[in-house]
Amino acid sequence: MAKSIPAIVTPEVLQWARGLDRISIDEIAQKLKVDVARIEAWENGSEYPTLPQAKNLAKQYRVPFAYFYLPNTPQKTKRLEKVDYRTFGNWGIEEMSRELRWFLRDIEERRDTMVELYQESELEPVPFTVNLSVDSTEETLAMQLRNILSLSNDVQIKFRKPEVALSYCIAKLEEQDFLVFQAAKIHPDEMRGLSVAYDTFPIIALNRKDEPSARLFTLLHELVHIVTRTSGICNDMSQDKSHVGQIEMFCNKIAGLALVPTEQFMKSKHIKSIQQYGLDDTYIAALARDFAVSREVILHRLWGIGIIEKTTYFETLNRYSEEYIAYKNKKKTDGFLPPALDKGTQVGKLYTKAVMSAYHADKLSPREASNYLLGLRVKHFGAIERWCY
Repeated sequence: MAKSIPAIVTPEVLQWARGLDRISIDEIAQKLKVDVARIEAWENGSEYPTLPQAKNLAKQYRVPFAYFYLPNTPQKTKRLEKVDYRTFGNWGIEEMSRELRWFLRDIEERRDTMVELYQESELEPVPFTVNLSVDSTEETLAMQLRNILSLSNDVQIKFRKPEVALSYCIAKLEEQDFLVFQAAKIHPDEMRGLSVAYDTFPIIALNRKDEPSARLFTLLHELVHIVTRTSGICNDMSQDKSHVGQIEMFCNKIAGLALVPTEQFMKSKHIKSIQQYGLDDTYIAALARDFAVSREVILHRLWGIGIIEKTTYFETLNRYSEEYIAYKNKKKTDGFLPPALDKGTQVGKLYTKAVMSAYHADKLSPREASNYLLGLRVKHFGAIERWCY
């Protein structure tokens, strides 16, 4: 039997890659089906993995295989230090899943890619200069969000569906060089959204497993974090997460005000019906259609304005939550998405356009462009460009 060819990798880089992935020696040994002593030997340099084993390590750690041959650990190992983790019910998580850790690394790398592509093309990103204090009035902040999104009453009344409103709002942010990403493999219980308030290419990430109405609200919630530069407030996982933080409640309230302005809301005939006949799902559904939001957002606004009592709010909210869980359990899958739409919605149109422009300008090879687009095959490049434009 032929002897396996050893991969002469750099032990320090193996240690670095495992640390980057925050996985223990025991865990990686189990995944590779080797003894713990073998992993330790690879990391101290007394032994070398075989070529297939080294490639498997790179796959497990989600780092380029070529990194293992560098003489030193890569210098470009940025991490998201200011991240707002929104979770289902606004509860925090003590430890991130590998999927979430990978996602955070990926979106940071995508932003780095955008910066590099713009520099190579001698393009200047649009700086985001809006910076409001959390001490600003609620109406001022809500109006600022609507201005950023060009969200007038006439525009909003035409949406009717949350998915239409979501696409519109994402497009308006991308026009201002926001990077809007969507996670496809992270459970909403762990992350609903996150934001990083960079001066150029600020990041907002949503969870594609959420319904469009939930993603729309999350988008506005994260935009509040961006304009108030508070995207790092919820990053401390050691904090007590047994209640909603003040900043989170604040962002929720402003997002609700921006999506459902008080004056416009109170003019609705359905509000008058609720005041006259009492709360009814028919009126709530009608209001949700008028503002292209979820029933939960309408319910929260009714409570905030004082039309319904706190007990009524929570009783109805709990019922809606139970109905949603039953609906999700019945809906086994999220449905098939064509490759171009699948990858495109994850990375966003702004990022996709930058990658494809560099590809057509011969600044990126087909393989490089494919890698930047989450492994999208070259044969689907035409489809993703049609989706962009």
